[in-house]
Amino acid sequence: MNRVRNGVAWIYRILIALFAAAVVVEIFLAGLGIFRAMPGEDKSVSHETIEHKFDAHAALGDFLAGGAVLLLILILIAWTGRRSIGATFALALLTFVQGILGGTGDSAPVAGAFHAINAFLILGLSVFLAWRAWRGQLLIPPFQARGAALSASHAP
Repeated sequence: MNRVRNGVAWIYRILIALFAAAVVVEIFLAGLGIFRAMPGEDKSVSHETIEHKFDAHAALGDFLAGGAVLLLILILIAWTGRRSIGATFALALLTFVQGILGGTGDSAPVAGAFHAINAFLILGLSVFLAWRAWRGQLLIPPFQARGAALSASHAP
């Protein structure tokens, strides 16, 4: 079972790094959509034109939602401890909420504004998880890491 857990943890490590990079691209696409939708001088812009400018952003957002669920499944298979599982669950939850906030932005602008804030929470959490995974702390439960640090500090 250790080989399976290690293999799945390695896949998780790669996918969480790709996920974090894709979140950066997602934020870029949101900005690109905003500036592409800006009307020229003496021109108006329709709702359909604005939506069309965000097609790539919406498609990548749907992909990220599926990716967050996949990451959660992988971390549960690897069973890396409460901290990693909880943080990955939070990432999946924030990604799910992100879709709701984006969808309600037309009728509730305040909810739409939280869509942007939530994006940065997703970015921060995914970068944290990628950093933790690439530091090799994924399969080390927190109590073992603390115990190793304590025994090293008491060594002669």
